[in-house]
Amino acid sequence: MTTQEFSTMVQKYQALVYTVCHQLVPDVQEAQDLTQETFLAAWRAIDRCPPGFEKQWLARIAANKAKDYLRSRSEEHTSELQS
Repeated sequence: MTTQEFSTMVQKYQALVYTVCHQLVPDVQEAQDLTQETFLAAWRAIDRCPPGFEKQWLARIAANKAKDYLRSRSEEHTSELQS
């Protein structure tokens, strides 16, 4: 996938990726950051994107990024309580 094709994919699916992130992480700024992280991760792993499944692939990356964020926040909170 070329840089231009990836850019087009970002424009096409940016709202979807943000919505997935924001549904799991209600904080607007964090959801925006996770959206950027999703596309960065997608660019780095673009060769693993099944042709024709870009939408599903990006949605899964976004959900995983949001879940990882929530998990790390939970671990931080737990560690603060134990201190």
